[in-house]
Amino acid sequence: MFATLVFGALAPAGLVTLPLALLVLLARPRGARELTAVVLAGGFSAWWLLQPGTIADQIARSGAVIGSATFVLATRFSRSSLTHRALLAAGTAGVALACLFLVGPWTWADVRFWVAHRTGFAVRVVLGPFWVASGGSASAQTAAADLEQWFTLSVKLLADHYAAVVALQLMAGLALAWAIHRRIASRPLGDAPGRFRDFRFTEHLGWLAVAALCAVVIPRLAAAKLAAANLLVVAGALYALRGVAVATFGLAAAGGTGAGTVVLIALATLFILPAVAAGAIVLGVVDAGLDLRRRMAANAARPRG
Repeated sequence: MFATLVFGALAPAGLVTLPLALLVLLARPRGARELTAVVLAGGFSAWWLLQPGTIADQIARSGAVIGSATFVLATRFSRSSLTHRALLAAGTAGVALACLFLVGPWTWADVRFWVAHRTGFAVRVVLGPFWVASGGSASAQTAAADLEQWFTLSVKLLADHYAAVVALQLMAGLALAWAIHRRIASRPLGDAPGRFRDFRFTEHLGWLAVAALCAVVIPRLAAAKLAAANLLVVAGALYALRGVAVATFGLAAAGGTGAGTVVLIALATLFILPAVAAGAIVLGVVDAGLDLRRRMAANAARPRG
């Protein structure tokens, strides 16, 4: 329930309701609960897809349709893990949308413009009361100007990496829809999802990240720099999740999974987020090469004395 509320506050709810409706429907719903879930989730998804919006909104909705269809088909006809199905769905949606941009009238510059325009308008609405409250105070105006500069930089970063944001939102929505479907459907599809502390993915993603990094740093590949930067954001987020999973596994092995430990980690993450994120990414990359959790489990099983 908490994950649903957090996702709804940060991303379009249709990224969850659309795959949820398809998953429950494919599981052949029985009983009032499942039929109600299909009707409510499907009805909201149809309403969401038919809403007018900018090109940026249409990108998210098109990605939701393509990604949800890919995820549901992969769930039905393969036994791959939840992570790999979500990666396949996001990758398929990304390739399909890239092809549409090649043949369609829109460009990625149009998407960036609309994201920056919409987000910038929201920022100006938020900052308006600060400017009014600052009055003639020089210190207050300086603080408001610094805040505006920070928001402006954030808007630019969001516009440049909108594809990565949508991809991560789509994968999170698919994972959440899968978890809800497991609770609703009387005959859920596929195997039950594993524990978060066992989260991992194919090591081939590392080669994709290396290729994207080369495109970012090599001047001759400047034309692909923006796409490569978006791939790096997605890969970095996945490796950070893997690093957090490794840390959670280590805490569980050490017996430190109590509520107090969770609160301390949350507070540390809040106050030193950049350092925690960087450390999580490094830990995830190291785990991909050395399989730290297997080593920790082997050490825990080794007899003492």
